[in-house]
Amino acid sequence: MSTLSNVLSSPRLLHLTLRADAASGIAMGLPLVAFAEPLATLLGLPAQLLLACGLALFPFAALMLLAARSARPPAALVWLVIGCNVAWVLGSVWLWFALPLTLPGQVFLGGQALAVLLLTELEFTGWRRLSAVRHWPDE
Repeated sequence: MSTLSNVLSSPRLLHLTLRADAASGIAMGLPLVAFAEPLATLLGLPAQLLLACGLALFPFAALMLLAARSARPPAALVWLVIGCNVAWVLGSVWLWFALPLTLPGQVFLGGQALAVLLLTELEFTGWRRLSAVRHWPDE
């Protein structure tokens, strides 16, 4: 069995995905905050939007890391993460049509929306798997 199929079938899928989502949020937030102005020119997105999104990613990443620390994260916290990710993807789709993006902006916006969509699906699958477990080892 491959490593990928081991991860996808793991009962720790939710925790691993939350950590990956948090890491990707930090990795995205840092350049958005540090280089908002030059990225705005390159992508065709407003610098203030890039800065605000970058700053919002840091507490969101902390929230995901908090959820990943728990053997059984609270349902409300998991659904908040999933809901925020869905809102991020929908907002990205809206921006795609609402703004005159450059070609690099289209690639950037589409690529990050697809990545967030994939992470959201993995979080949802991991949550369903975790919710199906009736007896927890620590109880």
